[in-house]
Amino acid sequence: MREIPLDKGFHAIVDDEDYEEVSKYHWWENSGYAVRKIKTPSGWKVIRMHRWLMGLQTGDRREVDHINGNKLDNRRSTNLRICTHAENMKNYGRPASNTSGFKGVNFEPRWNRWRARIKVNGKRIFLGEFSTPEAAHEAYKQAAEKHHGEFSNPGNFEKAREAA
Repeated sequence: MREIPLDKGFHAIVDDEDYEEVSKYHWWENSGYAVRKIKTPSGWKVIRMHRWLMGLQTGDRREVDHINGNKLDNRRSTNLRICTHAENMKNYGRPASNTSGFKGVNFEPRWNRWRARIKVNGKRIFLGEFSTPEAAHEAYKQAAEKHHGEFSNPGNFEKAREAA
């Protein structure tokens, strides 16, 4: 693993075998991603390092998922995978508006209970009401593993609680 210096003191991480090619260009941080600009006949275009490394061209609707959630960790060997938008959304972290500290868990004040819900194929599934956020979180984790498979990434759930 090697680091690619970006602006503002940021660094992107790449595999050793990608370092030489990636380091030929000037990269910087933009919205959490490592990017560079290229000149095209129609003007300047922003290239994201993770899409470039995975060989995705402009117009390719597939996405690149950062398995560990770190958008500057661009190691193809361990952290990047090509996926659909739906698969990528299964691996997103806890929303900023979440107050429980757990993805998929919220407090229902009318009943003084914690609710767990998950979205599967665009539909929200109610998983139950619980007396503690931890119990609701456990129900969410089990459902995520069942419905989201390899994209459930239970590690994101624990990190979300620690960050809260």
